[in-house]
Amino acid sequence: MEELLSQQQIDSFETDGYLVLEGYFESQHSQRVKDDMDRMTANGVRPNDRLDILMNYPELGFLTSEPGIIARVTQLMRGTRFTHHHMHASSQADGEKGEPWHHDYEQLPQTNRSHLMVHIFMYFDGLNGEIGDLLLLPGSQRQVMDRRALYDFGYADLPGSITIDSLAPGSIIILHSAILHARRPKPGGGDYRRYFANTSYCQDGILWCGVDEIATLNQVALERGYDRQSRYSWLFDTSQFYNGTKVWQDLKEKNIGSLALKL
Repeated sequence: MEELLSQQQIDSFETDGYLVLEGYFESQHSQRVKDDMDRMTANGVRPNDRLDILMNYPELGFLTSEPGIIARVTQLMRGTRFTHHHMHASSQADGEKGEPWHHDYEQLPQTNRSHLMVHIFMYFDGLNGEIGDLLLLPGSQRQVMDRRALYDFGYADLPGSITIDSLAPGSIIILHSAILHARRPKPGGGDYRRYFANTSYCQDGILWCGVDEIATLNQVALERGYDRQSRYSWLFDTSQFYNGTKVWQDLKEKNIGSLALKL
């Protein structure tokens, strides 16, 4: 396998929980994706309308199996297989409301970090400090906590946190899904829009909490050819997921006292 990430970058990811790759997408590729996002906005499609995005916006759909990203994630997974979890996309202008501190690691309940999950944040027009700065708390992926344990801190700086507010167009950030992060609202300015998409991937070896419609999403992805002529069909393997809504309901009924005593 071609070494797309250096050992130093891999070590940095394992320590800090993120990697910044400036200008990953070429400008023409970024423009095609942005055109799809503009069509989404015009059609009233919401960022989390996953099925609509996969069915009707192919430039976005093909991001799920972008070869260079898959190769880099393979390195971070130490060569093990993994599956695509979800994607969403949005273009944000003045008045974007932001998102307080949280993490995105899928687990019910949150008890360990035995297997790797990563998110790919894609900034097709970069960041310039006007809309949606990214806040990160490096190393926090090693702490096990509820997804919104620090939600009440809003968008405040935390001890050791960093702010990413300047990125070249087409940049991506690879995140350990358990790293704490936030999106700070900014007043905007000029004509800048924050064209953003993310995809996420779960390491094989355990069952992961899946979105309710994941079987349909994976079927559509395969029908639309997002597996790139079967090269990446393994990314869309529904058998790697359980129904999160059902398991959550069952867990709420059993979540009394020490769960360890119920194993």
